[in-house]
Amino acid sequence: MKSLDAFMYGPKDLRLETVEVPELKPTQILVKVRASGICGSDVECYLGHSKEGRYDLGPYTPGHEWCGDVVAVGSEVISLKVGDRVTGECANSCNRCEICKEGINNSYCTNWNEVGFMPTAPGGMGQYLVGEEQFCYKVPDTMTYVEGALVEPCSVAYYSIYGRNGFVSRTDDCVVFGGGAIGLFASTICKAAGAKVILVEPVEFRRKMALDVIGVDRVIDPFHEDVDQIVMEETDGQGASFIVECTGTDFGVSKTVDIAKAHARIRFIGHSIGRKIPIEIGKAIWKGLNLQGSAGQPWFFTKTIKFMNRVKKDIDYSKFVTGYYPLEKIQDAFDMAIEHKEEAIKVMITMDDEA
Repeated sequence: MKSLDAFMYGPKDLRLETVEVPELKPTQILVKVRASGICGSDVECYLGHSKEGRYDLGPYTPGHEWCGDVVAVGSEVISLKVGDRVTGECANSCNRCEICKEGINNSYCTNWNEVGFMPTAPGGMGQYLVGEEQFCYKVPDTMTYVEGALVEPCSVAYYSIYGRNGFVSRTDDCVVFGGGAIGLFASTICKAAGAKVILVEPVEFRRKMALDVIGVDRVIDPFHEDVDQIVMEETDGQGASFIVECTGTDFGVSKTVDIAKAHARIRFIGHSIGRKIPIEIGKAIWKGLNLQGSAGQPWFFTKTIKFMNRVKKDIDYSKFVTGYYPLEKIQDAFDMAIEHKEEAIKVMITMDDEA
């Protein structure tokens, strides 16, 4: 069987090639991909700004946000069957290293396969994908393929909020930095919990999306408004009790402790590795802040799928998708995601009209 797949050969070197679909191992499934989203990480790898994409090891097929149909299963597969609608985790841990044996987040596995970033783990930007059963999850028929492809970014936000004994409640005053896909999902999750939500985002289109689709309580343009002043006004001078930092920018990371209420919980999701960011750590000490980093979404796909399926009647998060492109026009899709951030949140590659 042949598959038309995209391959990242290096910075700004994206090619479509027809390849032979490999024979399934006993624990693997073959998926006919229906939709695959372009993540900010894919963009950074394409531009050569990130080393996460391992084209130094050889060309790889990107796409860690995907959804499709199971068309074949290995001899030992027990939880999935042909015809199931599925999506899958990005971090495929080895389950053998010391990190895995201790039950630590599989994103910290020392011997992992990262789907959509390595030649050994092809992603969803192709007609077919071979997935490991243990990292793939059934998506209900009440969710579209596009919604299924949004599970991965939503799960990153969901885990950052509820993972490792985290929580958000109706009594929280939340501030979310960043109105990209993950920031919008973080806002969705906090709003669904009944919390007051303030989004800090410089792009007007994304601020409007947060207001119109999610119904956040307030948006702030950090380039033209005083973030500290507005947050204090909106929280009766107390500051935010829960903060989710999704930008990884110097401004966002350092600002978290400035606007935090005493005993506030701060979650850092935005990628900032490779840079040292000034932050007034004394405020974390004298406010008794809980600062926690968050990567991936270990064991949270099932919860995320259930959450997304339940809230879709109230929040149409599919509107976060601002562009659709066929696989044959994948270069145009990447150009859209890169060059038009003022009007692009999630660009989706679809394989057919059923997505």
